[in-house]
Amino acid sequence: MSTSLLRSWDVLGARPAPRRAGAVIGLVQLPVRPLLSVLTRPTWIGTENLPATGAVLACGNHLGPVDAFAYGHLLQASGFAPRFLAKEAMFRVPVLGAALRSARQIEVRRGGPRGRDALDDAREALGRGELLMMFPEGTYTRDEQLWPMQARLGAARLAVDTGAPLVPMASWGGRKLWPVGSPVPRPGPGRRVVIRVGEPYTVARQEGETPQQAAERVSTDLMTRISALLGRTRGERPPEVLHDPRDDDHRPEVGRPQAGFRPVRQR
Repeated sequence: MSTSLLRSWDVLGARPAPRRAGAVIGLVQLPVRPLLSVLTRPTWIGTENLPATGAVLACGNHLGPVDAFAYGHLLQASGFAPRFLAKEAMFRVPVLGAALRSARQIEVRRGGPRGRDALDDAREALGRGELLMMFPEGTYTRDEQLWPMQARLGAARLAVDTGAPLVPMASWGGRKLWPVGSPVPRPGPGRRVVIRVGEPYTVARQEGETPQQAAERVSTDLMTRISALLGRTRGERPPEVLHDPRDDDHRPEVGRPQAGFRPVRQR
């Protein structure tokens, strides 16, 4: 059996410790990865850009429910433990919550005194040389044409504070395969997921910048890179100014009620 295959399935110590997925993911992948291959019919471009060693912040756009599975599939198959920052609500689901904790996923508690715990946990994981997968937007895109939105600053702060390289990623096809609001995927002809991985790069505060200014600059640049990757996949030019979700009435990520929002169907 080849070394790359052993590394992909995380067996016989083929991966260095920071890239190990653990027993839970090791078992779950056996039925799930073949199922995802059939369901998403994935095309992965640029996986060689994922650094083989050291801390990494992989950041992707967020179209819908299939994204976590699709990005996790790519990472695990490429030899990287899929470590996500996941919403607190997922950890409260019986069995699922226990599995997420056992797989060392990071719980995000928005608001309150424990709101910063996720970033602290993320810094510790990066300090161990792990790869973290983040959705900088913090929720599914609400852009009418499904381009990425302006992002929250968590990923940018982590990159500036730790020096871990950022790896932009862009997924396309997930909204059509698993529409927002649908309890299950809706596979069909032509429905597949394409993920494009960009080149890693590092960031730092510039002279005279405050931490807030640095985070805002880095976040804007990161989402521009993600949008450019998505544009290459779609064969379209992304908007010069990304949608600002802070002005939306529909903001489930901060608890606002839905106000006539209708998810756009992916073309």
